[in-house]
Amino acid sequence: MNALVATLASLPTLGPWSPAAEGARAAPAAAKAPGPARAPLRPSGWVVGGFVDTQYVVNSNFPANHVFRGTPVTARTGEFSPNLLVGYVRKDPVASPWMFEVALQAGAAADAVYAADPVPGGESGRYSGPETWKHIGRAWGGVRLRSGVEIAAGLMPAPTHFGSFWTKDNWHASITWGYSSVPFVLTGLRAYLPLGARAGVNLWLVNGYGTLADANRAPSGLVNLVVKPARGLTLVQNVYAGPEDGDLRLSAWRMLIDSQVVFTRERWAVAVVGDYGRERLTWLEGQPVAAWANGMVSLRWHVLGRRARWGMAARPEFFWDHRGRMFGGPVLDRWLVAGTYTNDFHLLDALLLRVEYRYDRALGDGGFFYRGDAITDGAKGLAAQQHSLIFGFVASIERSLAPSRR
Repeated sequence: MNALVATLASLPTLGPWSPAAEGARAAPAAAKAPGPARAPLRPSGWVVGGFVDTQYVVNSNFPANHVFRGTPVTARTGEFSPNLLVGYVRKDPVASPWMFEVALQAGAAADAVYAADPVPGGESGRYSGPETWKHIGRAWGGVRLRSGVEIAAGLMPAPTHFGSFWTKDNWHASITWGYSSVPFVLTGLRAYLPLGARAGVNLWLVNGYGTLADANRAPSGLVNLVVKPARGLTLVQNVYAGPEDGDLRLSAWRMLIDSQVVFTRERWAVAVVGDYGRERLTWLEGQPVAAWANGMVSLRWHVLGRRARWGMAARPEFFWDHRGRMFGGPVLDRWLVAGTYTNDFHLLDALLLRVEYRYDRALGDGGFFYRGDAITDGAKGLAAQQHSLIFGFVASIERSLAPSRR
């Protein structure tokens, strides 16, 4: 649900292989007596699939720890990395009102995205934390009523920012700095309420800000409003609020405002995203306020091909990290800027080959990016910029199970 636009493929047209087109061209030579009526096929709603996402990232700083700092979805550099391996089964509410999805995962990206998951009770906590949950990508179930109302619970993709933790669904091989600062997933309860034919609102009650376990005994909340005022135009507004540490007072709550505008056409699309977040750090002397803001514009266009497609995408972005709340470092007021250019080649709807160039720069005193043996915050020799060349290979398959008779 968080990936509003996954591809720019146009709607299929009838071709010589289409039974419908064949029937429209040819008239029967002679009338035949009708046979016994058969019930039409009804979609089962069951889907199974999986993919393998492998990358090789050339980083101009050649960090000794091979870590691509700040972008967990592109976690490793300087080595062939099984970035993410996923297998999933999904039930869509087409033949019945029930729906659910379960996805199991492994790889460097899975390790990175759950690395900060809390362990309630500290080291003595059991059955929680990254090692327990990192191989579960999605695990939720729910029901869609005839009125369009949906109720679901479990581990679900978050609607914040633009994109997906599954890079196969994204316009770029790497994600933005802003996407690294919002929840990838949310664990809890979701209720969807349609607001007419062109709008709807999701109300979430969740454990925490992209975590599976909870650092305290109080839930957080998210309101997700989606409006489609015209063909190809989608507007999204998210507001998140709740306690994210042991202090449950309202003054210590984290807040995030996330706004998205996505406009698509047959051969091109553009997405604009802006985020602002703040949190009072009540455990520090003086209780300072940390804040962050980011913005990005991503433009994607179709170059040529149908069965073998070639597309390009470009994306400038910025990130402001006051007090280093999101990405850390000795500089308390940091600006990050980046530019990304991507070529992708889709073959037979099963293979995706990507070549992406990305430039990142950290503004302010001192370096930020890992370089050589400088692989810790505050180390001497950190770089202020980096050039990255990303080679991506994604093999995927998805199949709908056999339909049933009515």
